[in-house]
Amino acid sequence: MLLNGLTDYAYIEILNMILSSEIKPGERIREDLLAEKFGISRTPVREAVNQLVQNGFIVNVKRKGLYCVKLSKEELLDLLELRMVLESMSFNKCIERATDDEIQSLRKIINDFNEKYTRIISDINSDCMGKVSKLHNEYDVRFHVSIANVSRSSKLIKYINEVENLLLIARQRIYRNENEGRAIVLLSWKQHEQIVKAIENRDKTAALDMLSQHLKLMKETQIEVNES
Repeated sequence: MLLNGLTDYAYIEILNMILSSEIKPGERIREDLLAEKFGISRTPVREAVNQLVQNGFIVNVKRKGLYCVKLSKEELLDLLELRMVLESMSFNKCIERATDDEIQSLRKIINDFNEKYTRIISDINSDCMGKVSKLHNEYDVRFHVSIANVSRSSKLIKYINEVENLLLIARQRIYRNENEGRAIVLLSWKQHEQIVKAIENRDKTAALDMLSQHLKLMKETQIEVNES
């Protein structure tokens, strides 16, 4: 568990740098430079880095130093399998326990995403696909973690959050062109709508089938790029 104050601050800032690709997969991480960047001493940075090592976002290579994790194909496949197991539990508990208000909150995440997506693609002067990719990743994690929150299981929420964030590292550049990117994003969010519908109908079979299709889409779009 993280200490309060500067360690928490350093942890959040470093993690955001990793997830936004400011620190790229496989890039070396120097505690002294981070401390200088944040304007704090190295002690809280070191404590934050140690926690990030424990959570799998940074690797400590003996006699070489600290590096941002770079997921291999095999590691990514393992994470996707782990995500399927964890989210199957999460979906089951959500279907059993979700209130009408919690289901509406899931729908609101989808509606908020769709509204922001529409604004982005209508702005001809914007970096359309870059912004869409960032928006998709942010809201996709929010959607799945919100389902986990309904489980009321702190451990399940923690593990799903960590797996989702680790997978974000592999999802920074999953689209080779704008048309492909838009098609993948729109399909993903149609699947989200079907997931909420299954939860609302208390249909575990339909929810788990849609989860399987959802992760299959991720596997196909990410593994292909990682092999290229």
